[in-house]
Amino acid sequence: MIDVKRRTRWENCGLCGEFRITTREHVVPRSLYPVSKSNSTFQRITIAACATCNNGTADDDAHFRNVVVVAGEPNDAVKELWSGPVHRGFDQVDGRRRARDLFNLMRPAPDIGPNLYRIYPAEDPRVLRIIRKIIRGLSRYHELTGPVSDGQVFADVLRQPIPQEIVAAMEHKTAEPDILEYGYLCLDEPPGLLSAWFLRFYERTSFLGLVFADEAARQEHIDPKPNTQRGSNAA
Repeated sequence: MIDVKRRTRWENCGLCGEFRITTREHVVPRSLYPVSKSNSTFQRITIAACATCNNGTADDDAHFRNVVVVAGEPNDAVKELWSGPVHRGFDQVDGRRRARDLFNLMRPAPDIGPNLYRIYPAEDPRVLRIIRKIIRGLSRYHELTGPVSDGQVFADVLRQPIPQEIVAAMEHKTAEPDILEYGYLCLDEPPGLLSAWFLRFYERTSFLGLVFADEAARQEHIDPKPNTQRGSNAA
């Protein structure tokens, strides 16, 4: 059921492009913000989205938050989330499943210290799906291109530093500096590549994204073979 209080209207969905009844979709999931950020204007980064696109990733949003919360040293926002909604979530009916999903991404890391683990976000397709959705929403919000399909976007953990000349050329934005910093660069070459994206969550967990003109261009430029050397962050 669509909540009429969310100002429903007929228009083109900002994610799938279909002309449907839409509400306002938060481009950056609200679950990434602790209660202390409830008045943040950055949470108002929204686009029009249909019910299918708007509600189809609610469970993945919570899982994504749990993963990035434990992926590295915590800042104050992470500490507040961990002691609040993340901890409460483990006490819910599906809490054991959420804890198991998180644990399955962890590996012991004796090289960095006792009782420490590395977590591998890129091994979970749900994590990368949320990254792709955020990039799709930000592309629409910043009016870089028309609706971007999931198949047009490549996303992965950041495996090596971005060259400084590319960083300098990017348009830099934040959705609260301690929650999400991001940058994008519009491109016209190689053919078929529209933009490159950098996203850093909680001041330490980083992802790279590429938006292509269509799914065929993405398949042409990205090696479809899985990379066995996955990226990680110490937890």
